Amino acid sequence: MSHSNPTSTERFKLLLVSIIAAMLIATAMEVFIGVGGSTRIEILSGWFSILFPLLGNLIFPVLYFVGLIFGSYQVSGKEMWWLDLGLVVAIAGLGYAVAEAIVFRERKAKNRDDERARKALHIASNLATCLLIWIFGIRTTSIFVLLLTCTEILLIHLIASGIKVPGMKEWVENVGREGEIPGEGALYNALGVLFALGLLRDHPAAAIAVIIILAMGDGLATFMGSSYGRHKLPWNESKTFEGTVGFAAGAMGAFMVLPTVGTLAIVLLSSIIESLPLKVNDNIVLPVAASLMYYLVL
Repeated sequence: MSHSNPTSTERFKLLLVSIIAAMLIATAMEVFIGVGGSTRIEILSGWFSILFPLLGNLIFPVLYFVGLIFGSYQVSGKEMWWLDLGLVVAIAGLGYAVAEAIVFRERKAKNRDDERARKALHIASNLATCLLIWIFGIRTTSIFVLLLTCTEILLIHLIASGIKVPGMKEWVENVGREGEIPGEGALYNALGVLFALGLLRDHPAAAIAVIIILAMGDGLATFMGSSYGRHKLPWNESKTFEGTVGFAAGAMGAFMVLPTVGTLAIVLLSSIIESLPLKVNDNIVLPVAASLMYYLVL
């Protein structure tokens, strides 16, 4: 999604790597932690992983709606089937994020000189999701997040197609980053939240904790790193010790929701993951990693 006009070769590579990555992730989840059950999440994830590399292509809308209908049919009849659908879309998005990191490994979106507005929106939107879970529960919140995610995917397709979308110019000016399609970060964020809601559907407190780690950890890391960062991390010179401490401090908000030793360990491990020089977008990496850790310890 960072690159709206990939060449034919790049698009083919994205397609191939996306499918392989998504199906491997889904298969690993099914085999090692039993996610999926009667739902063949690797097949559905593989299908949706075809769509992301085709963003901006003329055939995308047809395949997108066929995919939603096919996916809904495959999971229908199960309790909270839309959570299964959201989970496979999120896995496909993660597969595409991995593909982007591999195919476009030399390219990277450039941070804004002033990230405050972007991070304020990041924190506010995620905390609003936590509030929705607390008030309405995971069932209702997940429907809203899934609809929002599907809408965001369509908007990004329109933008990648060169179609002017009202409000996107203002988005770029206020919160967009150079080198990314407007809304890309928000979409990866939504996919990460979908993953958390789908995987932790029986543990709403854990889902809220994951979203707080994403919101407050990432937000405070940026503030501390940009304002007070003086000491570069030896393993990642683009980040600072102060930023990593800020992430851990912000992520500790999860402990207020789920005060367990497991939460402390997950906050620590998430801080380490956030500090690594990963090419994959951290808006999806962090919630996926934290969700899997909570799933294993609960």
